[in-house]
Amino acid sequence: MLTRLCFFSRYNLVVNLVLCSSFTLLSGCSVPSVWNDEAEVTQEIQAVAPVSGDMQISTLTEQQVKFTVLASLPSDVSETSGLAMRYGKLWTINDSGDGAFLYKLNLSNQFIETKLKVTDAVNRDWESLAQDDTYLYIADCGNNSGKRDTFQIYQVPWHEIDIAPNGSRLSSDRINIKLEKQTADLEAYEHNYDCEAITMVDNQLWLFSKNWQDQQTQLYQAEFGTSPQLLKAQQTLPVQGLITAVDYHQPSGQLALLGYSKQRLFGYAFIWIFDVVGGEVDLSHAKYYQLPEYSQWEGLLWKNDKTLLISAESSPLSSAALAEVVLPSH
Repeated sequence: MLTRLCFFSRYNLVVNLVLCSSFTLLSGCSVPSVWNDEAEVTQEIQAVAPVSGDMQISTLTEQQVKFTVLASLPSDVSETSGLAMRYGKLWTINDSGDGAFLYKLNLSNQFIETKLKVTDAVNRDWESLAQDDTYLYIADCGNNSGKRDTFQIYQVPWHEIDIAPNGSRLSSDRINIKLEKQTADLEAYEHNYDCEAITMVDNQLWLFSKNWQDQQTQLYQAEFGTSPQLLKAQQTLPVQGLITAVDYHQPSGQLALLGYSKQRLFGYAFIWIFDVVGGEVDLSHAKYYQLPEYSQWEGLLWKNDKTLLISAESSPLSSAALAEVVLPSH
């Protein structure tokens, strides 16, 4: 049973405001949290992709994409900020406020199946997970406040995770990274040196910045094993929003980026789909989809070549949740 999933449909804004505001008086349910442009308050319209220079964009519509909220998540992972999958099981982490823990989810009964401690690690602001066949990577790179001049990426061996009973401790290795021109005296929420998205592409860690200032994203590339590393931006993607997650599907060469608009009042969440060609993000055939439900979606994972799983952390307006996004075949 889903609990307190008061998501805010941008197509039913007025109805939801009235109904959930009335319901609040009776049960404490908050008004759901999807907003959009004021022009959309009174009429249903299709999402329109942002104009991004020479980037060729195909806008995916509600009729083309199937969006389903699958489950509410346990309160232990109310700050879920990353997703990974191993042998059909989902793993997640919390961001700042939690310890250095990994959580394996049992979605059938909506409880934590396994909780593991990562040793020699600190959760200052864990924001993303990446994986290959050998390791799970944890990115401690959240920097909304602009007060960090270095980030950490932890590497945890899957062979330990696979056999670890609940409550076990895991070993880890760490690298320190710094983005070029990153300093520790930036204005909160008004800079381009935040990061909440990493993935593995052809044995290389790709990091995507969360640009509060210009609402683009920069691609940075890191190699595990060398520390510290100074990373230089390799590409700029005009995504026109704040990127919170990324995942790469190696068999199809597809890169998915998850994010939301900087404005919260009448805001929205979105997904970009790009091809990776020759070690670069191909901007010539981008796909853009605006999610029908707005929440703080922060975890992203390819389930197969046309299905994405996304997770949202809880807020005063909605519960932590897991959703599925099924893309069109062509």
